[in-house]
Amino acid sequence: MSTQAKPSRHPAFARIDLDRIRENYRAIRLFAGPRAVIPVLKANAYGHGALAVARALEPMGVPLLAVAYVDEAIALRRAGIETPLLVLTGFAPDQIEDLFAFRLTAIVSTAEQVRALCALDPDDSRGVLPVHVKADTGMSRLGFSLREIEPMVHRLEDSGVVEIEGLMTHLASADEDAVTTERQLDLFDEAIVRLSALGVRPRLIHAANSAGLSFLRESHTAVRPGLLLYGIPPRPLSPPMDVEPAMEFRARVARVTTIPQGTGVSYGGRFVATDETRIATLNAGYADGLPRTDGMRERGFARFGAAPLPIAGTVCMDLTMLDATNAPALAEGDEVTLFGDAPSAWDVAGWAGTNAWQVMTAVGPRVPRRYRLGAQDVSEALEPVE
Repeated sequence: MSTQAKPSRHPAFARIDLDRIRENYRAIRLFAGPRAVIPVLKANAYGHGALAVARALEPMGVPLLAVAYVDEAIALRRAGIETPLLVLTGFAPDQIEDLFAFRLTAIVSTAEQVRALCALDPDDSRGVLPVHVKADTGMSRLGFSLREIEPMVHRLEDSGVVEIEGLMTHLASADEDAVTTERQLDLFDEAIVRLSALGVRPRLIHAANSAGLSFLRESHTAVRPGLLLYGIPPRPLSPPMDVEPAMEFRARVARVTTIPQGTGVSYGGRFVATDETRIATLNAGYADGLPRTDGMRERGFARFGAAPLPIAGTVCMDLTMLDATNAPALAEGDEVTLFGDAPSAWDVAGWAGTNAWQVMTAVGPRVPRRYRLGAQDVSEALEPVE
């Protein structure tokens, strides 16, 4: 008997267009000019599937792929990804062996990490570890202040165990506050100058996330886009480039029925039919990634063809009801779009009171991803090897 896994029949799914991701990458690369473009694949590539996205981008010669954690990088290595991998949140001291074993490049952003690296024996046979040093210019999260960064870099340089390949910072408000962003970049430029005076001139100097591409400076030699790679411009500030959403979240209709005027729908009966109403029950709920908020209930909608289908009542864990009165052709078994081109991830974010990052990463693990590349379904070829 064959043990090959069968395609998932789960009634909700996310369709991922890898051609769009590749085209978005090309658009970013063109916009960035001579700078290296480091795609960010953290959080399972913002819900799109890190391995599939890595496999789609690797043949395009990306210089690095960025993830958040060491375990995310190890999973890509074990699946056969050979591109250099940058670990954005750094590492715990007990993960240093993994950095060497899996050929990872880590961000160094805490004094504890510096101490752990400097405690290594430079004469062992593991070689030199590439690292990027993080300056804290205003995020107040990870990284070294201007006062701290020079002695920390000096210690790393003297350790004999690392190569300072990069210098980076993270922009706190590039999508909404140009003045604050320029102030951060001024501090970053000062850090670059101070390290240069020490003779430290990293090959990769990067600050720009997706929104930060609007604030490029001559001192930058790399950028690390996330949201734009997946076709979603940040808001309200975004660089002027054309990208297209790569994810379409869809679900199947389980039931269509007509309810009389005055009938309540879903938990708490917060939707009450003001007239005879067609209700479509959709096989997706908040466990799949659809937000359960008053805004979704009051303003949210899905789409069937050109017809908007307002959410009727509270989103349930596994199911959601829609007012399908204006879609008479909708039938059981049909597929409905929850977000994609329209409505967009930003539309859902607006209804839910959040942002597009959270909307995409919230699409849950029980929702299978279906991958398209070159007009072909390549889902099976992109599945991890067990």
